[in-house]
Amino acid sequence: MLILATKFIPDRSAFETAQRAGFRAAEFWLNAKLLLEQDRIATLAKQFPFRYALHFPNDGPISDEALKCAASLFRQLDCTAIVIHQPMFDRYAKTLWEIDPGLILAIENHVLNLTKFEQWAEQSPALTLDVEHLWKFTLHDAPLAILLEHLDRILDRHAGKLHHVHLPGYRPGGEEHQPVHESDEMASEVLTRLAAHGFGKLVVSEADTPFQVDEFLRKDVAFFDRWTKLSNRRL
Repeated sequence: MLILATKFIPDRSAFETAQRAGFRAAEFWLNAKLLLEQDRIATLAKQFPFRYALHFPNDGPISDEALKCAASLFRQLDCTAIVIHQPMFDRYAKTLWEIDPGLILAIENHVLNLTKFEQWAEQSPALTLDVEHLWKFTLHDAPLAILLEHLDRILDRHAGKLHHVHLPGYRPGGEEHQPVHESDEMASEVLTRLAAHGFGKLVVSEADTPFQVDEFLRKDVAFFDRWTKLSNRRL
């Protein structure tokens, strides 16, 4: 069963806020400095009943020691994936796999046209699907039905390579990185399709920092609970 997750910088207050709101999974935003704090982060994270994924730093340079820390943190927390941007994958994947060949480096789609999107899906060894990026940058705010057609297509072909999903509450023409409940129709359709394909890892409400507060996090959890109950009734 898929799990709704939030995303934050791993400090105690963020863990506590997420837990209080009802989340039980999180993706860590990380930079090179935070990677070097992997023992502190792991010790803190183990105090909470969460599942975890890591977001590899978006820019470098990343030292060899920091790369070793990324691999260690992945193992210590039994993470579902390391989300990574294509330029950082191209630069650091070889070294990361030399450190630990079992690391799941799930490349995220960004500003890609349809051809490049298909190439990303075909050529990447593991995928992080960002639904907002697909809708906004690849499909240019097409109708929801078109987004869902493309989602069906990628899941039919590549569900086995999908390890992570970003699902902000995007609406065409709206602001990016809104809480997932802000686009409940789209999000419900996406969740239903992911569940139908047996996706069982983290779906992240990748909301901006101002939304990482009780009010919005609780609304995200309430939305997910409603979807779960409705989904169970359909079974």
